[in-house]
Parts: sequence; structure tokens; C-alpha cells
Amino acid sequence: MIVDLHVHSNISDGDYSPRELVIMARDKGVSVMALTDHDSVHGVPQALLAGEELGVFIIPGMELSTDKGNTDLHILGFYIDMDSMELHRTLDMLRAKRMIRCKKILKRLRDLGMEIPLSYVLNLGVGGFIGRGRIFKAMVNLGFARSHKKYGDFQRYLGKKGLAYVEHEGLSPEEAIRFILDCRGIPVLAHPRTDISTDTVERLISVGLEGVEAYHPSHSRNTCKMWLDFAKDHDLVVTGGSDFHRISPDEPYGLGSMAVPPTAVYELTERWLKITSDRCI
Repeated sequence: MIVDLHVHSNISDGDYSPRELVIMARDKGVSVMALTDHDSVHGVPQALLAGEELGVFIIPGMELSTDKGNTDLHILGFYIDMDSMELHRTLDMLRAKRMIRCKKILKRLRDLGMEIPLSYVLNLGVGGFIGRGRIFKAMVNLGFARSHKKYGDFQRYLGKKGLAYVEHEGLSPEEAIRFILDCRGIPVLAHPRTDISTDTVERLISVGLEGVEAYHPSHSRNTCKMWLDFAKDHDLVVTGGSDFHRISPDEPYGLGSMAVPPTAVYELTERWLKITSDRCI
């Protein structure tokens, strides 16, 4: 069984619609896919319908962006309750704060001599989503940056220490975890690599973190093993996925390309069922 628990659509910073992703998953033999758009679940209903039609099991998900010191820290949420009023209220708030952040980034770029209209950035996405990926695409399209990773223009301008970087104004990692739990979901630390200390992760476990994404394109074999061992020692579920956005030389890992064991789906689902049943008691 091929599993991919980290996929982005054009609802956030991917290039393909949720339905197109499900078709792609079906064609690649993917049995289970989680749609995990940034700060959004707007694409989930479309993915669920396509999944029912095409025989791909879809897990409703999202990826929340937070900052922790000098590190970008992302929290994945799986099996999100789409009927939660808190879910949509909070995501609307995050969307508004993304707009504020985008305007600040565009001002910094303007001060660096890069005039990029907000309307142009908005037209590159679907439904008004704005993220650094969209801003960088605008920079490339307008000739202010080169897209290939070897040039490092994304990090130079929009990375954590970039010239135009602006901190997130949304949730803290702890708030993101509690928010996902309030939405009856399972919070999982996304692609921790080696940037995040185990002490930090242990503090997140104390507020409700339930898993860690050990299988990710950015993880070496040793890094993957480190987080697998950590998960075993701390009773965390393990997830993984391609973090697929688009087909390009900069993103060689296609949808369904990560060797994620099927047990990841079983353990994730069992943990979700346990948490939801415990709350009903």
C-alpha cells in the first residue's frame, strides 16, 4: 500500500487542484493521501468527493505555520473535524494575518528595489491564499529572483534569516497543537530535520503533541532513524509524506514517492480513534 500523508494543493501553495491531486494519487497507486494545505481546509471537501469516486482514502488535514525562536516550526493536523466552528473561525483569523504579513514582506522587498503588486501575488493563487511560496513565484516571474535551489534566492530574501523575512503573526506551536486537538484532530510535528531540539519537542508533547513526521524528503537516513527512535521512546505516532507541491527540478520527490510504511496510517487512525473515544467517555 502506497501512502502519502503530506500533500499541498493550489488552495495553498501547490500547483494542482485537490481533485487533480487525487487523480494523480490514483494513477500512481496511492491508496491513502492526506491533504495538508497551509492554514486551510478549503480543499478537503473536493478531495473527499474525488477520493470516494476514484477509490483513494483521503484524510482531512492541514499544516499550521508557527515560529519558535530562530526556527520555522510546522504542525500537521490529521482527521480534522470539518464541522468545527472553532476550525473555521481560527483559520479565517490566520488568513487575515497572512495578508498582513504579506504586505509587510512586499514593503521590505520594495525597499530592496523589487516592486511587486499585491494584486499580482493574489492572482497567482486560488481563493486569496498568500504565502512565501506565492511571493517567491511572483519574484521569479517578474525577474527579481531565480527559481532553482542552487541559487538560494528564496533563502536569501524570504528564508528565516532573509532580507525580507517577517515573523508569523499567527499561532504559537503550543496554540497550534491545542487548536488541532480542539478540532478533534491529531497534531504531528512536521519535518523536524535537525533544526528542532528534542527538548523543544518534549515540551510540545507536554501540551498534546501526538506524533512526528519522520519520513520526509529533507531527512537523511540518519535523521529519519533519529526521529523514529525518539517517537518510539516517547510513544508518538510516526507519519511521513512527500510534501508535494509541484513537478519541478527543485522538487524531485513526486506524490507518493516517499517509502512510508502502511503501519503509519493504522497507528495514526488508532490514535485518533482512541483520543476521540476518550473524550466521549
